[in-house]
Order: sequence, then structure tokens, then C-alpha cells
Amino acid sequence: MHRLLGIDAGKSVVRAALIRTTYRRVFVEALGEAAVTDAVSEAEAIRAAVGLHRPDAAAIALSGEKSFYRRLDLPAAAQKEVENVLGFELEATVPFEMEDAVFDHRLLKRSPGVETLPVFAAVARTDDVRERIAVVKEALGFEPERVALGAVSLANLEAVMPELAAPSSAGGSAPIALLDLDYLTSEIVIVSGGEPVFARTLSRGTAGLPGTAPALARELRQTLAAWRNLGGEPLAGMYLVGGGATAQGAEMFLSTQLGLTILPLPTPRIEGLTPEQAAALPRFAKALGLALGLTPKTKGFNLRKGALEAERSYPFLREKIPILAGLGTVIALSFGFSIVAELRTLDAERELLAASLATASHDVLGEETSDPQKARELLEQGPGAADEDPMPRVDAFDVMVQLSKAVPKEITHDVLELDVNRGHVTLQGVVPSVSDAQIIADHMKEHRCFRDVKIGRTSQFTEGKHKYVLELDLKCEDKAKKKKTGAADAAESASAGAPEKPEGSR
Repeated sequence: MHRLLGIDAGKSVVRAALIRTTYRRVFVEALGEAAVTDAVSEAEAIRAAVGLHRPDAAAIALSGEKSFYRRLDLPAAAQKEVENVLGFELEATVPFEMEDAVFDHRLLKRSPGVETLPVFAAVARTDDVRERIAVVKEALGFEPERVALGAVSLANLEAVMPELAAPSSAGGSAPIALLDLDYLTSEIVIVSGGEPVFARTLSRGTAGLPGTAPALARELRQTLAAWRNLGGEPLAGMYLVGGGATAQGAEMFLSTQLGLTILPLPTPRIEGLTPEQAAALPRFAKALGLALGLTPKTKGFNLRKGALEAERSYPFLREKIPILAGLGTVIALSFGFSIVAELRTLDAERELLAASLATASHDVLGEETSDPQKARELLEQGPGAADEDPMPRVDAFDVMVQLSKAVPKEITHDVLELDVNRGHVTLQGVVPSVSDAQIIADHMKEHRCFRDVKIGRTSQFTEGKHKYVLELDLKCEDKAKKKKTGAADAAESASAGAPEKPEGSR
């Protein structure tokens, strides 16, 4: 939701319209006006018209008397470089240097078969635009987001008055005119298909009527002739807005003098519009168009370009410093809380892993430790002397290898069954004679990991062949232990074999 302010600051009267926009809905919050002659200054008149309302953004218009409108046809190839090319094209049509000017433009729709690129541009002096910015800042304490041009902002009314794009009496998409009748000046804009395509400012308004009516009609006819000379289509009608829109006899006089139908202003699609606001809406049409120009779908010009656009960012940031500081503090606190929570989670996870390491080291390595480095050292040293290596040092394959070595070449030997279970081996084989089985058993004893090798039983298998059953245990004695045991046995043998000394010998 945004609160947008449009300021129509004329020479005699300042009108302000404050609207509130939501998704596809527009509400009018306040309409206010103040006479410039009754105020000390224009800034004071703006302050009086706006009152105590505080909008999110504001827009003001530069008078058409201080600006220039131009219709140009550029080569179609220049479409991507319009900003660069347009400055040179406008320089020859304005009475001041482009270094001291600011401009904006709109690309118009091309007619079928037209190869050129039609451009509707507006240009003004930078100092004049800066003066409009300064007066709003003096009055309200902040700078306007947009500085529009003349009555072109009236085209933004199409957002709440779709009939402006195609009046019911037009019989199609014929252009229409909007005439803003003020006290000292008048401004006209021609809209085609909802887009502004032509604009001009007149030096006469309602002051001096009815005596000045013929001069006003003459300037309006000249304006419409200029539109036709540009190849413009006949108008479907004209809408009257501004302070002079309700002047008695204005509609009949203009319709007769211009040969145009004066159309009643359509009912706007605005929520909560009171009868008093609806009656005053024609006077506040330009202010309403300026406020609608702050929405994303604007159709007017914005002279806050170039250096003026850069100037806009710094005051805006200064105004938002408290909000930005608050948001930054909230983000920093959120980040700090997140870091603390993450550290607590990591500490809890570390304690859990340390407890798991202590339990695992006690069960596997025989020594409890929660230090990863200590656990790594214990793991590299291997299990203690009292622990048995879980990996077998001899298996069935080693039994078959030793059996192949134990069977002499001249003995025919067949293996009927080999069973290795829990370190005990049972071998059933067939040999020519029982003595051959004994020879094999003696050779099997030569392996250091075979214990209690014996022939359990023998029997006649077939004629000339005997079956035998060989049993043994798989148990490898640790080399270090064996070496230690061997050294102890040797020391004991040496002690036992030493001659005893007789008593009294030295």
C-alpha cells in the first residue's frame, strides 16, 4: 500500500490530491487547494493545500510555459540509441544549450508501412526543474520523486478512467483531447489509445472572460490545426478539466467554436469517493494525474533525469537513514542470535561425539579417551598384547596350500571333504595306503600354525585305496610372545645345566 501525492501548483491556485493505492484499487484520501495570492509564498500555499498528510512519494508539474514539446521522426535503426541520438536532434530546436537542459521522451506506435521511429519528447532548463524540486522540499521537507510536464500527466487518468483510451462516441480508437482550463493559462494534451501524443500550453485562461473568449478560441483552433498538420487524426471529442471546467457556458462555446463534442468526464474507478470529492474531481484532475504518475504504469514525462536523478538519491537516503539503521540493527541481531544458536548446536554435537569416542575407544582399544589425537595414536599402535587380532592368521586356503606341499609327488591323493570350523580342521582324504596318510600328517605338522595334527581313523575305501580322517587345530603363536618364551626357556635351561658350586667355594 502506497500513499501518493500529486501537486498541481499553478500561478493562482495550488491543488493537491492524496491517493492510496493497493492491488488494482485506488482510494482518494484527501483533496486540498489553496490560493497563491492568500499565502506568503508558493511553498506556503503548497503546505496549506497538503495539510498535515505525510505521503510516501510526491510529484509536481513544471508549467508548460517553461518547457518545449517536440514530435520527431528518427531512423528505425536508432531505436537502441534513442537517448544518445535524441539529445543532438533536440539541440537544434530549443533556444538554449543542451548542457543546461534535461529531457524525457516516449516512443509512439508506428503506423503500418512507416519505416521511421516516431518520438514524442519534452525538454526544459535544468534550473527550472531544480526550482520545482526546491519549492516542494521547502514546503514539505522532502523532494518530489517526479517532476512532470504540463498537462501530459492528464494521460495517467486512463488508469481510473478507461474511457479515455476509447470513448464510446468515438466509434473506435480515435484520439481525444483533454483541456485544462486554468485562470491565467490553459494546457491541452491529445491522447490516442491511452498514450499522450501531442501537447501545447496556451497563454490564455478563464481570466477576462467573456471578453477574452474569442482569443482563447482562436488559440485553441491554431493548436488543433498544428495537430492536423502533423498528420493527426480527427478528434473524437474533448474533455474539460481544471478550474474553468465548470464555467457557465464553457461547453457550448467551445463546442461551437471548435466543432468538437465536449464529453462529460467519465466516472472514475476510485473506491470510497464521496459525493463532494466526485463533484470536485474535474478541478483536481491534473493533481490526480500527477499522483497516478507515481505508479509503475505512468504515461507522462519525468524530468528528474541525469544529474537531477542522481541528486534525488541522496536526500532520499538521508530521509530513510533511521529506517535503514533500524533494519540493519534487526538484521545484525538476527545474525548474532543465529550464530549463537549454531555454536550451541555445535557444542552439543561435539559433546555427543566425544562421549561416543570414549565408549568406542574403551570397547575396541581397551583404553577410554575422548581426545581424537590420543584415539588416533592408540589405533595406530594396534590392540594390546592381551587382545587377539580379530583377523584370522590362517584359513582354509592356507590349509590347502600346506596339504599340497605335504603330499609327495609319488602318492596319489584325493580330498573327499575339508571342514574348517572355529579353528578346527577335519580333512577326509583317500590314499593308496595308511602309511601314506601318516607321511602326509607328519608333513602337515611342519606348519607353525597347525596344532595337534593326528589321524583320527582309517578305513578301506576301495580296492587298493584307504580313507583317512586328519584332524588339527589352527592356532598361530605370536612371534613376540614366542620369542619371549623362547628366551625364558633358554635362560632356564642354562640355569639348570650350570654345575653347582661346592660349599665354601668362591
